[in-house]
Amino acid sequence: MSAPLLDRARLHIFTDFDGTITEQDTLVFLATRLGGGPEMVQAIGRLLRTHEITLREAIAAEMRSVRVPYAEAERLLRAEVQLDPHFKPFAHWCAAQRLPLTILSAGFYQNIHLFLSRDEFPHIEILANELQPNERTGWQCIFRDNSDDGHDKAQALRAARQRGQYTVFIGDGLSDRRAAEAADEVFAKPALAEHCRAQGIACHEYQTFAEVWAQLRGRFETER
Repeated sequence: MSAPLLDRARLHIFTDFDGTITEQDTLVFLATRLGGGPEMVQAIGRLLRTHEITLREAIAAEMRSVRVPYAEAERLLRAEVQLDPHFKPFAHWCAAQRLPLTILSAGFYQNIHLFLSRDEFPHIEILANELQPNERTGWQCIFRDNSDDGHDKAQALRAARQRGQYTVFIGDGLSDRRAAEAADEVFAKPALAEHCRAQGIACHEYQTFAEVWAQLRGRFETER
């Protein structure tokens, strides 16, 4: 796809979290390790692929299967889930360039804040769902909206475009499809890139934030 020069004053960058900033999906990780296990996760995946359940229903079911204190989940997440090593430098560059950076997540604030503290990244806006861990009934989800995804990420992109901003979306999976359809420009990992191609949506396929960073940085007329 063509890559126009970028206007700092208009650019707004949006990114998914799970599987995009993180190297693996924290929800799948928790359901597999602390919840119903790999067989349950695979069964839910099959129901999603055949459109028998919504993503919202899938996430709620996975989280209900987890019945441990959040502290146990926190310990495992910190020990075993890694961030894309290029994301934090990319986020600091966005701050230095005064570029708005928003995380749009079908996951949960609690998990995101384990990896991206408010003190280190006060400039990042986070729009996500919330968890209510419950050891008796299983973890409950408080979704942002009533959409089938539980969080319609496209709403934030459409609002930014209505404000006159040029929107870039970075994502990887199922919850990112509507966002990709609403963005001016898309950076997509392979699964999302396949969807974009099938829908005729132009995208840059990428593997790490190093590629996204190099592509965006190289398109300003001058670099501060």
